[in-house]
Amino acid sequence: MKLRLSGRAIAVIAAAGVLGVAAGVAAHLLFPGTAQPAALPLPELHGQATWPAGKRPAPAFVLRDVLSGSRTAAPAQGRATLITFLDSRCRELCPLVGRSIGDLQRALPADARPTVLIVSVDPTGDTAASVRSAARRWRLEPGWHWLSGSHSQLAAVWHEYGIVVRPTTNDIVHGAAVYLVDRSGDERAGYLTPLLPNFMALDVRHIAAESSS
Repeated sequence: MKLRLSGRAIAVIAAAGVLGVAAGVAAHLLFPGTAQPAALPLPELHGQATWPAGKRPAPAFVLRDVLSGSRTAAPAQGRATLITFLDSRCRELCPLVGRSIGDLQRALPADARPTVLIVSVDPTGDTAASVRSAARRWRLEPGWHWLSGSHSQLAAVWHEYGIVVRPTTNDIVHGAAVYLVDRSGDERAGYLTPLLPNFMALDVRHIAAESSS
């Protein structure tokens, strides 16, 4: 099951949470002497979708690094990896995601930071110059790679990760999910905007602790 976290899905999740809270309040008001059920345990990870270790291998792919020109395989084996899908010339959604990833990097020690793989959604517009400019604006720390390829190569990756990309006259409308992949290459969490970098940093620490135990 791929991550398909649309706005409708988030609305359903939010609505379920509101209804659950309302039901709990109503029970307390109507039946004050009734024992309340035990609190549910907090989730180990904080994505809108999460998966146990070993259950969901991240789709593998090989694309070209826009800056170095070298072929880069993903996910990065042996390291926690963030995989996301951005446009270096975007001025609305992508900067929000990019800056959040930069904040996440700075929330962790340099040796604990995940590898960041950014897959292009605009192979024509994402040049070395535009990518460097975006990285400066978003304050990305070292350890990121901007990957591109032919449209057909990228479309295959977008499809595998559930990312819809629709070029329009003046923009590219696309999904902006971020996936956290553990050191074994398994997807563990999927995040949608607005991202919470501190919680994502906790998740990176969590899966690192798993692999060292």
